[in-house]
Amino acid sequence: MPDAPLRVAQLSDLHISTSAGGYGWRDTTESFAAVAEHVMADPPDIFVITGDIANEGRPEEYGHAGAVLAGFGVPVYCLPGNHDRSDTFHTHLPRPGVVIQSTMKVGNWLFLFGDSNAGGLALHPRDGWIDTADRTHEAKGSFTDHEYSRLERQLAASGAEHAMLWLHHPPGSSRFFEEPEYDEQVRSLVEDTTVRAVAAGHAHTGITIDIGGVPSHLCPSTGLSMDFEAMTLMPPGYRRYEFRPDGSVQTEVVWLDDDRWSERHRLPEVAAEYLAGRATFEDVQAWLDTSS
Repeated sequence: MPDAPLRVAQLSDLHISTSAGGYGWRDTTESFAAVAEHVMADPPDIFVITGDIANEGRPEEYGHAGAVLAGFGVPVYCLPGNHDRSDTFHTHLPRPGVVIQSTMKVGNWLFLFGDSNAGGLALHPRDGWIDTADRTHEAKGSFTDHEYSRLERQLAASGAEHAMLWLHHPPGSSRFFEEPEYDEQVRSLVEDTTVRAVAAGHAHTGITIDIGGVPSHLCPSTGLSMDFEAMTLMPPGYRRYEFRPDGSVQTEVVWLDDDRWSERHRLPEVAAEYLAGRATFEDVQAWLDTSS
């Protein structure tokens, strides 16, 4: 990467499900296959997958996702979301070409991969950090003290001119989530540092917001994506990036133009209530669970 930009595709919130009915009325294995075919028509240099790879953290869900990701033939870096289960994520997803690691450095860029699921983790005296009983609902955006220190330390020690912070939970998105402590954690990592941008998933949408003076790019879901301005469902999507040696980042959201997902259904009332602060994420999840 001396002069040419590094081309990256971000996929997020695959929610691969082995349950009947898929996830939120969509067959997420079908939509993931369609996204995979679309993105590989113009292959990137690497992929980053920003969490919720499996819907219920089952070994067979990671087996399916891992097989598709390994078939890309370019490096794939994965980080966990709140739907991912720590034990099966680390045991059943990695394989040649599909890796879980804390950093990646290429040229004068450092990629930092953070675990923002502290709310769904508990420190066990013998086994270390393990999932809580209800990680899916409890793992709201936050870092453990250990994870925050690790990110801060690796950012300072890398010597890279430019850095990109990859997360599952989006910071600075009070329009969706009220997580001020998490926002402050991320802000302290990116303000007046070499971090040029943040990338996240979780919200299943494709907007860009500001955190600490740097852009935070949200990635749509390869399954169930949404437009919170129009309050409609969207087709499956993903993000493309170009990272240039001068520290600039170019990005665009790519939506699948496919008749299978062309109808823009209105989002349910619970989604509007959630955005207005009158319903919780648990209410939305309960609606999705009963609608699947």
